Amino acid sequence: MLEPDGIKLTRAQQAARYAYRRALEKAVRSVSKGSSWRSTQGCLFGERSGWFLSVCPAVFIDRYRTDVQVTAKPMSIDPIFWDIVGLPENRDMPLSFRLLGAWTCRPPAFAEVEVEEREDVEDAAIQILKTADEQVHAVLSWGIEGFLQSCAENGADAYSYMAPEVCALIAIGRLPEALKICKSAHKAGETGGFTAPAGSFAGMAISWLDRSLNAATRH
Repeated sequence: MLEPDGIKLTRAQQAARYAYRRALEKAVRSVSKGSSWRSTQGCLFGERSGWFLSVCPAVFIDRYRTDVQVTAKPMSIDPIFWDIVGLPENRDMPLSFRLLGAWTCRPPAFAEVEVEEREDVEDAAIQILKTADEQVHAVLSWGIEGFLQSCAENGADAYSYMAPEVCALIAIGRLPEALKICKSAHKAGETGGFTAPAGSFAGMAISWLDRSLNAATRH
């Protein structure tokens, strides 16, 4: 494996990088105690003013670098997603499930920040905790429109973040717009990233939105 400047890490150095990753995970868990953050699998997560935030370190194995990826999503969108896909019982899962669960809305990274590596891994963990605190203010001023824009702009294609985008639109009452996206995806053969015996997310969302819009019309 080569560093960007052409330096090849030896197997021993790569093994040390894996050890550093494991040590950092434990250190993050340690420094999070007594803070406003919770920790799981080396990531920090928490709820702030209706937003779910996660801050996850990424220790590179082929170079001496550690980044943290910051994600944020409205707390309201996962329950909507679970209703659409027929898993309302997931509402009772621990908060960490919104980060680790397979059937959850996964938003694009809000920010990616390089964190200086330290000889004392706890010092690096403290820097990660500080980075998490710094990012909170930016997220809280972001707003739902900023979230929707991020979903639309950061995917590999128009449907990469369809599930969080559609659920966010539903959360703010823009059901016809959400339905239009789902029908376009369904026509293009896009699943929205999830498939089940009941169909794809796009198909299940169309059915759910049709029922909701029809119920609203009757009332």
